[in-house]
Amino acid sequence: MLRSSLFRGDSGFSIVLAFVAFLGAAHVLIRTAIYGIRTDTDTPSYIESAESLAEGGGYEWVLWPPLFSAVLAFFRLFGVEPAETGRYLNAISFGLIILIAGQWLYRHVRFRLVAVGASVAVMISYPLARISSHVLTETLFILVTLLALVQMESFLSGRTAKTGFFLSIVFSAMAPLTRWIGVTVIFTGIFLILTRRETPARVRWKRSVFYGAASSLPLALWLTRNRIVSDTLTGRRDWASGQSYWDTLTQFGDILYRWAFARQEPGWLGICLWAVAALIVLEAVTPLTSRQTTVVALQKIRGTDNSTVRPAFAFAAFAIVYSIALIVVLPYGSADEVVNRHVSPVYVPAVIAAAVWLDQFLLAVYQSSGVSVWKSSDGWGIHYDKASGPMAVMKWLLIGLVFNIFLANSIRNIVLYIDTIITYDPINYQF
Repeated sequence: MLRSSLFRGDSGFSIVLAFVAFLGAAHVLIRTAIYGIRTDTDTPSYIESAESLAEGGGYEWVLWPPLFSAVLAFFRLFGVEPAETGRYLNAISFGLIILIAGQWLYRHVRFRLVAVGASVAVMISYPLARISSHVLTETLFILVTLLALVQMESFLSGRTAKTGFFLSIVFSAMAPLTRWIGVTVIFTGIFLILTRRETPARVRWKRSVFYGAASSLPLALWLTRNRIVSDTLTGRRDWASGQSYWDTLTQFGDILYRWAFARQEPGWLGICLWAVAALIVLEAVTPLTSRQTTVVALQKIRGTDNSTVRPAFAFAAFAIVYSIALIVVLPYGSADEVVNRHVSPVYVPAVIAAAVWLDQFLLAVYQSSGVSVWKSSDGWGIHYDKASGPMAVMKWLLIGLVFNIFLANSIRNIVLYIDTIITYDPINYQF
């Protein structure tokens, strides 16, 4: 298997990944130490619920799921203030998100540089750094969701049998108890099980029914409790915005725009993104010029057990399911427009899926370019075999643009983070 030689052995990669995760967690702790952990409109409810639980008064709310408040209440028993618990919980969760994403990519991509780059992308991400600076459920929810998807993918790929299936049920059950929209994790799991063509249809249906029932049981019990307490499942939401789907979709796009440019003018970075989009469209359309190449392209999309495309499908599927559910449900379930906290759970799965696609693309370009690179006792060697086929200039240009965009976005975010930390500015803290 082809792997880049950025590090020697697994220990080198583990050290680098641990360092990246440490930097991510440290960044959250430093930001919140300077400005304090931020609060949101929902934060007082979580804190009050945690205080009530710690004092033995029970959980009084029905509008919000109980898991986050339960975690805050647990540490309140040891005298830790809920806001301080939220601060350290976010930092630890953020670091674990980076570690889990990086380790999963290391096992599934051939180029270690791609795994490191994706981990760095998560570490310096605008959405996660910001949401982890608030006493809110999103960082914990992202961690639980990532664990559920990793375990589900591990089970479906055959690396783990009963253990992976059981753990995927546990984490999937925790997701809607952290945020109601966590039911999308369960829907995604059912979809992944049903679309696993290598498994007989009867087995797929049995597994999906068992998985769906088991992972939904804690949520069903809690909703029954809410029904008994308040005569509603998740509380009355007469204050929902009721905005149009088009407005919701537009706001969704505005959030993605902010992620890409970190509230700065696009400049030449915007030009690079348009160029990448054009090249991707051209690359996707080119194989459709003949029936034979179309069949090959479709086979590549579906993937096989020996391909890394299929494992990445779990993360891409969740990003799509979650996005659709958010756009459809938000106008009726929230008084707010689409904001960063709503969309942030999409970021890590999207980065993982994009990293796998980039790894596959790099390998395909390398194998078809006629270029051979190797390392021996005499040093590095490179050879270009013209008989292997012409170098795909367009593909190398696309790869160069992708890495250029990654570096430009990273530099923008890092500069913004440093300026915010060094220069005390509570307003720009909300970048």
